[in-house]
Amino acid sequence: MSKRKRSIPKETPPATPSEGSEGSPTVHVSSDMLAGSPDIWAPGKDKPVESSDVASEVTSEDAAPAAETQPESEESPSMSAVEPATAEDQQSEAVATETAVSVPPPPTYQPRPPAYVAPGSTARRAGSTVAFGVVLVVLGLFALLIQFTGFDAGESWPLFVVIPGLTLLIVGYISLGTGALIPGAILTVIGLILAYQSSTGDWPSWAFAWPLVAPGGVGLGLFLQGVRNRDSHLLRQGRVLMFVAAIIFMIGFVIFATIFRISDMDYGWFGKAALPVLLIVVGLVLLARSIQRRRSA
Repeated sequence: MSKRKRSIPKETPPATPSEGSEGSPTVHVSSDMLAGSPDIWAPGKDKPVESSDVASEVTSEDAAPAAETQPESEESPSMSAVEPATAEDQQSEAVATETAVSVPPPPTYQPRPPAYVAPGSTARRAGSTVAFGVVLVVLGLFALLIQFTGFDAGESWPLFVVIPGLTLLIVGYISLGTGALIPGAILTVIGLILAYQSSTGDWPSWAFAWPLVAPGGVGLGLFLQGVRNRDSHLLRQGRVLMFVAAIIFMIGFVIFATIFRISDMDYGWFGKAALPVLLIVVGLVLLARSIQRRRSA
């Protein structure tokens, strides 16, 4: 049998300077030095290159799973370090909010706030004072006229109500407005009703005459104010109130004067025509409202 001799790698002789053919020194460079591999600086320079490459690959493969399989518990210290800081921030914010919201205690002495005065209330008070003063002046002049002229005021005592009412109507229409027009209209209507009752003795007529005072007198004052200011809204309100007062007056007159006859007064043709006129007026009002609704629809 032939025996094969085991091949033993020959060591590369160290690079030593040698003389060339012409006597110049030469340098032998190994393959590792020409390749520029970092292995030339490693302590195991004499080892084969393949063994070092395998070792580096094994080391990188072992390090990668180790980095992937790192337990999550390692992240908990960082999170636990953040949580106390967040809690402290929240506590500081809560303290700052309480400090901002807290109201200082009220002082021992608080001055009383001034009373609220609505705009225009001073002018209204001044207007009512002027109207009252004018009425008193007119009544005083009328009393002086009676005293020095010998005028008998026994039968004409309602003039003490009519004259102040007319005075307020005039003053209100000139300058004061509704503050004097509405009271003046009410006093004038009351004075006229009293004058009628005093001259005829029909005192029970108050049972159906009161609507002429209110809302009739109020409607008259608003109507005059609308005429003064040329306000269509006030004109409409005044007409509506006066119409409602007339309807209530007619209904009361029919009930108390013609049906129950609470008074012995003979009203003549007015008493006979009161019921038919009332029915006609109510029917016309209903027809007008129905036509208006159809037009609007």
